Order: sequence, then C-alpha cells, then structure tokens
Amino acid sequence: MTTTARLLLAASMAVGLAGCGLPRSGPFYSEITSTEEAPLPFNVVEVTPQVVAATTIDERRGFDPSFLDQQPEDTDRVARDDVLSVTVWESVEEGLLSPEGVGATALPNLVVDERGMIFVPYVGAVKAEGRTLAELRDTIRKALSERTVNPQIDVQPVSSNGRRVSVQGVVNAPGLYPIERATNRLLPMLARAGGIREDPEVILLRLRRGGQEGEIWVQDLYDNPALNVALRPGDAVIAERDRRVFSVLGAVGGQSLVPFPSRDLTLTEALARAGGLIDQTADPTGIFVFREELPQIATTLQEVEGVQAAAGSTQTVFVVDLTKPAGMFMARDFRLRDRDTLFVTTAPFVQWQKIMQSIAPLVGFSASARTLSGA
Repeated sequence: MTTTARLLLAASMAVGLAGCGLPRSGPFYSEITSTEEAPLPFNVVEVTPQVVAATTIDERRGFDPSFLDQQPEDTDRVARDDVLSVTVWESVEEGLLSPEGVGATALPNLVVDERGMIFVPYVGAVKAEGRTLAELRDTIRKALSERTVNPQIDVQPVSSNGRRVSVQGVVNAPGLYPIERATNRLLPMLARAGGIREDPEVILLRLRRGGQEGEIWVQDLYDNPALNVALRPGDAVIAERDRRVFSVLGAVGGQSLVPFPSRDLTLTEALARAGGLIDQTADPTGIFVFREELPQIATTLQEVEGVQAAAGSTQTVFVVDLTKPAGMFMARDFRLRDRDTLFVTTAPFVQWQKIMQSIAPLVGFSASARTLSGA
C-alpha cells in the first residue's frame, strides 16, 4: 500500500471514528450555542455588565421585626420551673420551724410548679412566678410573722430551669443554657455555648420561637448590633453550615460537587476552587454556567440584546470567554448560585488528537503488513 493510500485509509478511519463519537466529558461549544438545526430549548446568555447586574440577587438573611422589637427577659423575676432555696431565721429559742433552737432553717430545692407556686411550711402555697426575689422574701416574711416572732427570710436562686435556651449545631458546647442577665441576648448566649467552631462567613444561624423562625449569617450578627436580639424561654438557636453547592464538570482540575466556600462566590473563585482550567484540553472561550434561573430574571434576560432566548424557558446557560480581557472581569463579577453547574468545554483540536491517536496503531499495522508481504 502506498503512502497516499495509507493516508486515505487514515482519513476514512478518522471520519468513521468521528461519526461514532469518541469519549468526551460533555457537549462542545458549538453544540451548546448553535441554532442551525433547531431552536435551542434554553436561553444562551453571554455575560456582560448588564447581565451581571440583572442576575445578582441579595441573599442576605434577616429576622422578623417581632424578633427585633423584643425587650430583654427580666431575669430578676422568678419563672415557672425555677428552683429556689429559702432560709428562715427565727429570733426565739424554740421557733416554728426550728423547735430545737437551731436558729436557721433551710428549705432547699423548692421548684416553682406549673401554677407558679412554691410550698413553704406553715404558710402553704406561695405565688412565686413573676415576682422578684425581694418581693418573694417579703411575702414569706409577712406570712410567717403571724406565727413566729420577727422572722428573717433569704431567698436565693438555685437554677433557672424556667428560662432555658437550646443551642445546637456547629458550636463548641451545644446544650441547654439558662437565660441570665449576662446571656439574655443572642451573641453572649453563643459565647456561653463555646462560640462557633467554623468560619462565620459560611455559618447560618437559625432562631426558632414558637411557630416563627428567622435566619441570619453569623458574620452579619458580628457586624450588625441590631441583630443581637433578646432571647425568650424555649428559644432554639441552631448554627449550621451553608448547604449551597455547585457542580464542576469538563476540562478542569477536579470534577466534583463543591460546597460554597463563602457567602458570595464568583465564577473566578469557583474555577480556582475547582483547580483551574487544564491547559492541554480546556477551551477558554467556552466557560459555561448552567442554571434554572428565577422566572422574573429569565424574563429580563430574554429582553437583553444578543441573547438566544427560548420563550417561556427558565433554563439558562451563561457563557464567558476568558480569552478576552473583558471576559476575565465578567468572570470576576458574575456570582454563582445554589445548584449551578460550571462546565468548561474541551478545545476542538483535542478531539482530533484523540482520533489520530486511535488510528495511529491501525496505520502502523497496515505498514507492517505491507512490509511483511514484500509489497
């Protein structure tokens, strides 16, 4: 077989292999953007400053005004389920509570019941809930004065079980904590639970109160004193890592499902997080972001000049050309969102390299066979 014949054989093999389709990581640039055969069923949007502005949404969280307007809990007043210790001194040798002349009688661990009452001997049920310790002392003293001479009363808190908050999640010491004067707001309560053990930039703080719920970024709590809301008994504070993720596919250093490393993630940062482009295979003109866009934003984008729009579709493909200086700036400004898919296309010549590598052994075999036959 002549050299020309071998070349013709190689060309025919290449065409055949191209038709069969060699392995690849995804569609080519032309397959995503071309409308020659049929209209695309999705929107194709080149990222421009106008597109960046239209797609950037405010993902800040916040609390309901009802949370922000609450005043701090009055920890000086007794609450239901609190545990108190009452001590009674009598000024007579044989007192009502100390008949042997001990002088002081301790009544430890008096639990404020569901009615808000405690039981004191010779007095009976005494209303404790809602009173200050001074008011409760005075009430018990007046009641005992009718039965013994000039009693002296001391009331001390043992535990504040009636004002507890649950702190859970990525804190160093999760648990149930009492609301005290020093911990009656969100930030000091977090400190009481040992603080956040991960980067506050990616930690969301959820506050549940009855049927209501609010959510903020921990970093916003640090930065904005107005979010340091007053706590209420029964509140649940849950610190969780941001659950947003994006997928990375194509000619990049690592194909994987990647958690957001910060609140606001740009395309440039996402590419760096994925290990960057593979120089030998990546097509820098074909950096794509696949997204199920919000309906109102998709409608706005379809009106932008140059957009390949699919009427009524929210499926949107954003494209950035990194071979252009402006494209680098667009990648720096364009923000990714939850469940986005970042795809880097393969350069066209790579497929031809694969074809030639596939047929090279066949051509070599043909030449060897010709040599052996003596042709």
